[in-house]
Amino acid sequence: MQFKRRATPKGPLAVFGYDYFADRAKTAGVATPKLLSYEGLWGAGEEYAYEALNFADGKRNAQEIRDAVSAEYGPVPFEMVVGYLKTLERLACWSR
Repeated sequence: MQFKRRATPKGPLAVFGYDYFADRAKTAGVATPKLLSYEGLWGAGEEYAYEALNFADGKRNAQEIRDAVSAEYGPVPFEMVVGYLKTLERLACWSR
């Protein structure tokens, strides 16, 4: 299963008082993925989520994205990364 970020929105999903993810999730009635509240060895949920977003290039599969994020911030459960990516897909932030 490969994920690719759409061209818009660019940059992080939360910036300068506006949270694109939260806004879209609220409208769609989608629960906040567990990854966003995860505390890793060298990073917090938002850092893990942003890097997952960066690694979703249409070439890496979910396991490769999880492995790359884990290499930067410490181990993270595969299910959390997949749950986050699937939520973004549901909110139309991704294509396959």
